[in-house]
Amino acid sequence: MATAVVGGSDVEVGFAKLQGEDFEYYMQSYSIMLGRNSKKSTVDVDLSSLGGGMNISRNHARIFYDFTRRRFSLEVLGKNGCLVEGVLHLPGNPNVKLDSQDLLQIGDKEFYFLLPVRSILGGPLGPRHHVSGHSSAAAVVPYQNYHSGQGSGSGKKSGRGREYDDDDDDDDRGSGKKTRRDGPEGYASGEKKREGRAKVDREADDQQVLQLEEKDVVSSVATVLSDLCGPGDWMPMEKLHSVILKKYGNVWHHSRVRRYLTQEDWAIPEAKGKPWYGLLMLLRKYPEHFVINTRSKGRVTLEFVSLVSLLS
Repeated sequence: MATAVVGGSDVEVGFAKLQGEDFEYYMQSYSIMLGRNSKKSTVDVDLSSLGGGMNISRNHARIFYDFTRRRFSLEVLGKNGCLVEGVLHLPGNPNVKLDSQDLLQIGDKEFYFLLPVRSILGGPLGPRHHVSGHSSAAAVVPYQNYHSGQGSGSGKKSGRGREYDDDDDDDDRGSGKKTRRDGPEGYASGEKKREGRAKVDREADDQQVLQLEEKDVVSSVATVLSDLCGPGDWMPMEKLHSVILKKYGNVWHHSRVRRYLTQEDWAIPEAKGKPWYGLLMLLRKYPEHFVINTRSKGRVTLEFVSLVSLLS
């Protein structure tokens, strides 16, 4: 759920930003849902409350980081579709690649999708009138280092910047022109250095995005346990897996579902018959938040989990 915060000392961070004429939203998870809140469910960005009109579905669109293609994409879910740079995209169409400064329109609401100039993740961010999400994230580049739409969201679009090279999967551009020294060897050497730097940057970004993903999953699990368990209660991992799968299976990116809610990535005997094995391994990494208890019945080992706060 998104909440409006006006000025003050609050500092928001994110590795991408949505900027409208009267709101800003910093992405603190690599997958967010846009639409409208209802009595039964909430979304990350409630466009209806921001003046988006009546043609917005509950789950209208999803913006997510596509790990396979190394870019941000838009998945259209609402029947009335979304406009990206004036082109209408409807449910069932292929996901739309998002570039920095792309102008999106959902219902009556227009806003820009903005990426940091330098990288997905970086340094601190200054306070501003914004819309914020609940999940925490690593620090990111300062606000002024994001591509800018047009001032504070005037509704017009300036020329597109292309500084965020990692978002393009067809080539890697250097900051200067290629120069050739002493024949082909010098040229190739420069290319290899640039490729090496780009590879290091991509690997660092991947690691930081993975850490961000882990924090988001841990936060989701903690919320479920807090809602369903009382003081001293334990939940079987099998039940926890079932609840998480039902709640997030169609929201999380398929790579996250595979990693934590299936056994596809775990070709080891211990994971056999346990689609929650990846989730169990993740929770074991955070003993300050979760307590894991195991019980054996013959050859079968059962795992139970609880929050440290519920047992203290």
